[in-house]
Amino acid sequence: MIQPRPILAKVREALFSSLGDKVWDAIFLDLYAGTGRCGLEALKRGARTAIFVEKNRVTAERLRKLVGEIGFGERAKILNKDVFSAIRKLKEQFDLIFLGPPYKDFLVNKTLEAIALSGILNSEGIIIAEHHKKEAVKDKVQSFVRTKEKRYGETTLSFYVYE
Repeated sequence: MIQPRPILAKVREALFSSLGDKVWDAIFLDLYAGTGRCGLEALKRGARTAIFVEKNRVTAERLRKLVGEIGFGERAKILNKDVFSAIRKLKEQFDLIFLGPPYKDFLVNKTLEAIALSGILNSEGIIIAEHHKKEAVKDKVQSFVRTKEKRYGETTLSFYVYE
């Protein structure tokens, strides 16, 4: 059975190493944020701001408290919403979008479609989708094309940009 789990530390490190200086001064969107590890890492590495979208109220409140405690309150915003309703309402243009939906839900393609229709990724932006290696993600979704894929055990990171 495929289990949901937060992004592993080694996968997160590999992700941010591959992004390099693209994180600096970026506007970062962390969808299906959970504990917020990716958005927090982006802020630690110099992202200008991070928006976290987490549907679970208790988890979102824990994240809000943590963000304040570690001093990122001014640069972070936590939205306690469903990812699809949040995507429809966001007005920002993001440089980096990370999505890590629960593996069991197979939501990567659907989420990429919603992002494409919303226009929230800037023209030079990158989407990183974390998914289980068995999830059939598309090479092309609307105007996004997968440029690379990296596997780490059961976890795969797929990188998308505008075609």
